[in-house]
Amino acid sequence: MSVPKIRSSERAAFKRCQAAWWWRYREGLIKKGLSTDARWFGTGVHLALARWYTGPGTKRGPEPRETWEEYAKEVELAYVRTDMADEETVAKYTDARELGHAMLEGYRETYGRDDRWLVHIPERQFSLKIPWPTQNLWDPATLDEFLAELVGTYDLVYRDAETGRWWLGEHKTARAIILRHLALDNQAGTYWATATTELQREGVLGDKEFLAGINYNFLRKGMPDLRPRDAEGYHTNKPVKADYLAALEAAEYLPVDTKPLSKLTLAGLEEAAAGLELEVLGERSKIQPPALFLRHEVHRTRPERRAQLLRAQTDALQMEVYRDGLLPLTKTPDRDCSFCDYYDICELQERGGDWETLRDMTFKAEDPYADHRKSTDD
Repeated sequence: MSVPKIRSSERAAFKRCQAAWWWRYREGLIKKGLSTDARWFGTGVHLALARWYTGPGTKRGPEPRETWEEYAKEVELAYVRTDMADEETVAKYTDARELGHAMLEGYRETYGRDDRWLVHIPERQFSLKIPWPTQNLWDPATLDEFLAELVGTYDLVYRDAETGRWWLGEHKTARAIILRHLALDNQAGTYWATATTELQREGVLGDKEFLAGINYNFLRKGMPDLRPRDAEGYHTNKPVKADYLAALEAAEYLPVDTKPLSKLTLAGLEEAAAGLELEVLGERSKIQPPALFLRHEVHRTRPERRAQLLRAQTDALQMEVYRDGLLPLTKTPDRDCSFCDYYDICELQERGGDWETLRDMTFKAEDPYADHRKSTDD
């Protein structure tokens, strides 16, 4: 007998707003037409990295930027928001195709082939049966009744060639890189817990061994800063006359005529520096861009694995209550509603209007679990 499937991302949607969760995961509603939003962009970057870290070991696939170009070629014009609006500035948008290409090219220049990453599993789907609370979650041999099936896809499992430790790799695209919450990240934590279970079942890890944790691989949505850098890697301003004078004096440059260096024009100083093949930098800029790429390791423990699995069971039980109609669905109206796909039909529903007609005009039904279904499913 089949049991309801639950995606890892679905659990977050359920806790955020049950109405939006129902429309997406119970009715399968998605907007009609090709979407080029942040999810579309992130999917393309994930695909490029999945094909790059093909494994096994240090074996790599096609260049990430090549995969991106293939993915984005059907989109003639699309923009990605790279900076949010605030009281003083407007939101900034960048051409999606150019941004993806630049990000992945910069990523390769930053990390090379990543020969320390001995890939065991590239992108992989997983499935984990969740028992009812009346059964012993920690004794799989006794389980015969299940509440739900947790499904999802984790990005990467690899072993560090230098330390010998096993890690779950989690690729992230974001406008800003924020780390504070990662110690409690529920979605990647679930991936880590299930990947550990799978590797133990496969015999790759012993029964008492675990993945060391999660390595968050951030790619910030931003074009590279092309300003020159100093010896310590900081961006510099455009050089002024004083910068050229200092560089030429240090190089013991002698003017062709008897005119002192200080009397030369800026153009003359630039010409003199070019003749000596001197790179002249301005002073260090007070405005330094945040990192475009960052890797952040979060170690996980045995108690955290237990907490992750118990939380998945609790979430599944709460969803079952709403699926059975024992409690009414609730909404979570707040400022984030403006980013929700269902904002228009939700607002019309609140106003008592014909929201069903608008729903049928702008949405279509699609199985949210199609990628995880097997031919044996009912």
